[in-house]
Amino acid sequence: MVIFRIELRRSIAPWAGLALVVFALAYLFLLSGPWWKIPAAWSVNTTTTAVWVRYLLQFLWPVVIGAGAIQGMRDSRSGMTELLATTPRPAWQRAVRLAGAVGALTGLGYLVVFGVGVAEVLAHDGFVSAAFVPVLAVGVLGVVAGGWLGLAVGRLLPHPLTAPGLAALAFVGSVLCWISLEDGLDPVLPRWAGPLAPALAAPRGSMVTTAGALDAGQAVWFLGLAVTGFLLLSVHSGRARLLSLLPLAAGVAVALPLFPADVFAADPVAARKVCDGPVCVTELHRDRLAALAGPGREALAMLAKVPGAPTRVEEQVAPSSPVDRPPRDPGVVLLDFQRNDELLTADASDLRVAVLSGVGVPSCERPSAPSVSDTGARMIAAAYFTGQLKPLPESSGRWFRSQLGPVDQVWTRFRALPADIRSARIAALRQALLTCHGDPLETLVPR
Repeated sequence: MVIFRIELRRSIAPWAGLALVVFALAYLFLLSGPWWKIPAAWSVNTTTTAVWVRYLLQFLWPVVIGAGAIQGMRDSRSGMTELLATTPRPAWQRAVRLAGAVGALTGLGYLVVFGVGVAEVLAHDGFVSAAFVPVLAVGVLGVVAGGWLGLAVGRLLPHPLTAPGLAALAFVGSVLCWISLEDGLDPVLPRWAGPLAPALAAPRGSMVTTAGALDAGQAVWFLGLAVTGFLLLSVHSGRARLLSLLPLAAGVAVALPLFPADVFAADPVAARKVCDGPVCVTELHRDRLAALAGPGREALAMLAKVPGAPTRVEEQVAPSSPVDRPPRDPGVVLLDFQRNDELLTADASDLRVAVLSGVGVPSCERPSAPSVSDTGARMIAAAYFTGQLKPLPESSGRWFRSQLGPVDQVWTRFRALPADIRSARIAALRQALLTCHGDPLETLVPR
C-alpha cells in the first residue's frame, strides 16, 4: 500500500487524470458543440450525458494512451531496467501498483467529467435514472485499458517519439472508428470496426442508450486489451510477450460477433410509455401528458372522418436521423418532442394543430432540409380541420413565416373547392405523406 501511494504521487497518474478532466470540460463548456443542442442536449437526461462523455473519448482516449506511454518509459529513462530485473520481487508486483495508479486516476478523471454532467442535468431539472450505468462502466473500462496499453508500449519501445506517435495513432484510429458509426458520413473502416474504440457516435435523441450487445462486446474487448497491456508490462521474455497477446486475440474473437448493426437502442426508462387513453408520451416528458391528452383526443376525433385514420397519438422515441425521413405509422400520430422543442411549451391549440398537421403524418423531408411544399401542405391539412391557417408549432415554423405568401394562395384556392373534392384531396395527401411520393401541395391543388 505504501508503494501504491508513492506511485499515486510520483507517477504521471495524477496528471493524466487531471488532463482528462481539463480537456473534457474545455470541450464541453468552451465549445458550443452538439452536446448543448436539441434533440440531445447533454443536460436533459443522465443517460444522454453518459453517451456524450463517451463521444468525447475520440479526443480523450489518445491523451490517456499517450500519458501511459510516457509513464511506461520511466524505468528506461532512469537507467534502472537491468537493476530491477535482478531484484527477487516478481515484476508483476511492481506492475500492478503502477498500473493500478494510472488506471485508478484516469478512471476517476472520467467519472469526474460524468459527475459534472450529472450536476448539469440536476441544474436544468433533467431526467435522472440508472440507465447510464452500462454506458459509463464500459467507458471507464476503455479508459483504463487505454492507459495500460500506453504503459506497455512505452515500456517495450522507450523512445522519445513513442508517446506522441502512439497518441497520434490512437487519435486517427479513434476518429476513423467514430466516423464508421456516424450516419451520413463516408466511412473508411467497416462498421463492425467502429466499436473497437471507446468513442460513440453522437446521440440523435435524448432517449437513446447503447445496445446491450454493444456493451457486452465492448466490455469483453476492453477487458482483453487491459489484460494484454498489463501482461506486456509485467513480463520480460519474448515468449511470454507473445503469450500476452492471447487475451487481446480472445477479446476480438468474442467481441466482433457480439457487435450489433445499430449501436444505439431506446432508453428503457426514459422511453417508457405513459398513457391517458389513446394519447401517450414518454416518461421523459410525463409532464406534457396532461396538456396533450385533451387536444389529442379532439384531434383524433377530427381525423376519424379520413379513410384509414389514426387511432392513437404517441411520442416518437426513435432518434432523429440526418439522412433518413422521420418514421411514420398509419395507425399512430407520432409527435417528436425531442427535435421540436416548441411542443414542450405549446398550448392546447398548438398541440391540436401538431396532431392534425399532415393529416396525422409527419414530414417526408429530412429535419435539416424542410421544404415549403411539404410544410405548407401539412399546415393546410391542419387548417382543413380547424378552419384557421397558422404556422406549425415546430422548429421549421421559424423559417417558414417568410414563406406564408404562396401557402396562403394555395389555401385560398383549396377552400374554394367543393367539400367532397377537398375531402378527397385530404385523403390523397395523407397517402402521399405516408408513401412520400409526389408533391404535397400539388396533391392538394394541382397547378
